[in-house]
Amino acid sequence: MAKERAGMTEETQYMMDRIVTKEPENVPTSGDAKEMRAVVLAGFGGLNKLRVTKKPMPEPQDGEVKIRVKACGLNFLDLMVRQGTIDNPPKPPLVPGFECCGIVESVGENTTGFEIGDRVMAFVHYNAWAEIVCTQVDFVYKMPEEMSFAEAAAFSLNFVAAYMMLFEVANLREGMSVLVQSAGGGRCYLLPYLVLCGLRPHGNSLLV
Repeated sequence: MAKERAGMTEETQYMMDRIVTKEPENVPTSGDAKEMRAVVLAGFGGLNKLRVTKKPMPEPQDGEVKIRVKACGLNFLDLMVRQGTIDNPPKPPLVPGFECCGIVESVGENTTGFEIGDRVMAFVHYNAWAEIVCTQVDFVYKMPEEMSFAEAAAFSLNFVAAYMMLFEVANLREGMSVLVQSAGGGRCYLLPYLVLCGLRPHGNSLLV
């Protein structure tokens, strides 16, 4: 499994290196301008609409945290954005992505609670698929020491969505029972939390 993951990582990097969009040679750039790589959605459609290109690196504004991204999430919502099937989609080109994790590089004015070097996960309004992200401090959370960047990138949006569906929409309370479909998959991480909340979880799984 480790070799397979390593191969996938190498393949992904190879694809990124091949499709990096080069800046036109006749366009002057400032020597002081810092750049980063980002995945840009050039237009709605398939994977061929995504390009890895260079963009100006953002700097944190008042109340923001600047994060060096180590991993970012890919969810069904991101696929809907790519296809242009969400309500009131923004006009491309745009940088997709709503969740990421990484290391704090700097903070803006009036930003407290985080220091350079902190391992964090964050929610953003687009722009997560980039090497650098700046987002409001209210949407940044410190990662547990034992959590990897890959786990953090897959955790935030899914966990918050599950929590809202269970406790705000379904209005689950202590002592109630809940059925977790496909509990043998990623949803198994939800089971211990449900027990801690005083619920009685029941799971099923289909083996093929």
